[in-house]
Amino acid sequence: MVKWAMAERQESEVAFVPLPVRQPADQVRLTILEAIVSGKLEPGDRLPSEHEQARAFKVGRSVVREALRSLAQLGLISVAPGRHGGSFVNRLDAGPVERSLREAMDLLVHFEAVTIAELVEARRAIEGMCASLSALRRTDNELAAIGETIESAQDDSLSNDGWLDLDIQFHRAVAHSAHNRALIVPLAALHGVAQPRLNQAILPLLSRARVNSQHRAVFDAISAREPEAARLAVERHLDYLESLYRKGGLLSRRRRSVAGAVATSGWRAARESGGDRPRR
Repeated sequence: MVKWAMAERQESEVAFVPLPVRQPADQVRLTILEAIVSGKLEPGDRLPSEHEQARAFKVGRSVVREALRSLAQLGLISVAPGRHGGSFVNRLDAGPVERSLREAMDLLVHFEAVTIAELVEARRAIEGMCASLSALRRTDNELAAIGETIESAQDDSLSNDGWLDLDIQFHRAVAHSAHNRALIVPLAALHGVAQPRLNQAILPLLSRARVNSQHRAVFDAISAREPEAARLAVERHLDYLESLYRKGGLLSRRRRSVAGAVATSGWRAARESGGDRPRR
């Protein structure tokens, strides 16, 4: 009776999909990564030697070295050479993640998988939120650091590069005072990819006094702990920059890479400002 009942049952529609087979180096890397994330391995702990790991994982030492190299590139471990060296677990921070994200984003921009307009839009969303949170969370020391960049930028004798460096320092100081690493990391990557090149492209059109005044408005709102005013101040600042990007031909409808747009916009900006070529 049981056999008959089972024979009458319809065939199941469940589809079995084979799981991907991991390469040996990936298995080693993920096992060590899981130990770090779970706390079994703590910052400062020394990993077993390559020979011991190879024997435990039943793989060759070259496989272990590949896995360790991958973890080191992510900033999760440090490898020290020599008799008393070895592989040690690092204290986790956002630095390696930021570098990896910046490099990945740089590639996307280079191959035109991400446009300048998309970078500007992302920056507007993240930076406005950071300024708002900064107004709520900044410390007195962080406020002072933001103010110092503004005061330093008032120096008319600064070179273009020196002034642009202070511009980047200002925006990063505001972001860090928001105390949200999930916002700071992508914003830092955005700044690292686009800001230096875009700043150079619109430099002949930029008014230092106007930018300094806009930075001061952001600072004043953060100082007064007014999050909405801080966000709006950032919006007005980015509105101004976006108008210069458009004037310089950086935000055309056609998909363009940062490098390609910068190459053509610099000459256009210099011509409109009365110069022969863009200043460097």
